[in-house]
Amino acid sequence: QTRLPVDTESRLALADEETVTPEQFPIILDQATTALVEEFIRFVQKADQLEAHGVGIAPSLIAYGPPGSGKTHLARYIAGRLGLPLVTARADTLISSFLGSTSKNLRQLFDHVTHRHCILFLDELDAFAKLRDDAQELGELKRVVVSLLQNIDALDRATVILAATNHEHLLDPAIWRRFTYRLQLPLPAEI
Repeated sequence: QTRLPVDTESRLALADEETVTPEQFPIILDQATTALVEEFIRFVQKADQLEAHGVGIAPSLIAYGPPGSGKTHLARYIAGRLGLPLVTARADTLISSFLGSTSKNLRQLFDHVTHRHCILFLDELDAFAKLRDDAQELGELKRVVVSLLQNIDALDRATVILAATNHEHLLDPAIWRRFTYRLQLPLPAEI
């Protein structure tokens, strides 16, 4: 495991990393959702072949739904199925009170994953990808969204990116366009 990047002010890690197996995080989803997850996994597994045939789409999936719907659990399951380490961005250390530091932190994190075969998981995406036309938001957060978009666009095609949000209505529309797969997860049904 390589050393994770840290925030220059707090010296805290910008992400957590774990290696899991799919058996550790089994999922139970409805048939349509399971089919979409399986399609995404096959897409990632065949990305090299698709690229060779001119279908060079970055492997990306965003899951959205209420708290407790299993978004983080799903990210761990996908990482286990693909046999890749899961690097989970820590919103609490990525977002800095210092002007410009949040964008620098994002750049450090993206640089870190670009040089490794892993999955970048942007949990709580709405914390740093809010609508840029929100009058309540300061200019700094708008710059953070632009930085995030640029970093996603610059990612190596081999890098898998997963994201999750409880507040999909808060996300900037440009963020949605960066994710090939979109998956709504409802709360689990009573058994």
